[in-house]
Amino acid sequence: MDFFGASSLKPTSIKLFNSKLNEWIGYMPEHYQSVISIIVLPSFAMKTLESRLTVNTNTNKHVFITSILSFFRHCRPILLHLPIEQVERLRSEWVKIYEENEAPIAQRRLENKPTDNQMKKEGSQLEFNRIVEVRNSLPSGSPERLLIAMYTMIPPVRADYFATQIVRGEEEAIEPNYIRIVSEDRVESVLTDFKTAQKYKQITNTFPPELVSELMSSLEKTPRSYLFLNANGKPYTRNAFTIWSRRTLSRVLGKDFTLVFFRHIFATHWILTHDLNTVTDAEIKQVSEKMGHSSEMFRAYRWVANGRKGELEVAGEGEGED
Repeated sequence: MDFFGASSLKPTSIKLFNSKLNEWIGYMPEHYQSVISIIVLPSFAMKTLESRLTVNTNTNKHVFITSILSFFRHCRPILLHLPIEQVERLRSEWVKIYEENEAPIAQRRLENKPTDNQMKKEGSQLEFNRIVEVRNSLPSGSPERLLIAMYTMIPPVRADYFATQIVRGEEEAIEPNYIRIVSEDRVESVLTDFKTAQKYKQITNTFPPELVSELMSSLEKTPRSYLFLNANGKPYTRNAFTIWSRRTLSRVLGKDFTLVFFRHIFATHWILTHDLNTVTDAEIKQVSEKMGHSSEMFRAYRWVANGRKGELEVAGEGEGED
């Protein structure tokens, strides 16, 4: 069921919130399978959710609870049959549930620790240099090597290379995300379809020589007009790219590894290899915005064991979707 179709939310948010609400409704007992039942019975609904989740963590519950708060904000007409006082009381109860669920998540962010889900994936323990070693051992021109290169040779974005067009010279791009080959030794990327595009507008990069070489080797081996193609020779959807990249990275790295780990490990490595007493705010801002987030979030991506500076969970080298 579509609850947010008439709202001002982004299509990706509508899809996510509808998915979580419908999933939650399916968990409820037969005579309580409606979003209204969830809203008016917060304690019962939360117990039901917690009993049905395969992995019952604060992080997994976060989006479910956020979908309810978004329902209050964007679907108020559906609640018009309830007294205003009851709606406000229920909203307050859900805000409290959200805050209680969010507290341990926020604490982990303050301490720069991986989440429980991330810790269960052994990929969170990999060091940046180890990933680079694996990358360099892969066949030149292979999609696996290029994938890792795109997330280690320039600041790593999210799953934003899903349908990245490759254009040459002055050719007009038809995709919002594209790579322009200006010359044999100059390549630029432009991303405008990414999670925080409303705030940061676009992410641009001029490829370093080593990444230009990786791209050219890949295109020489497999000529194409998109950065990555599926088994049918078509560009990926974002979701399909996320699934493919996780499967591919986990296979070549030998550990369960997702794209968000690149962001954490890159930030951890960057902070470890720069003297923060001499690095300017402008430099941190620049690398942060090339990852599509703020300087504060860049620092939050750093992983630290026990919340103390210098004791890194990713030892010696030194995920975040709303």
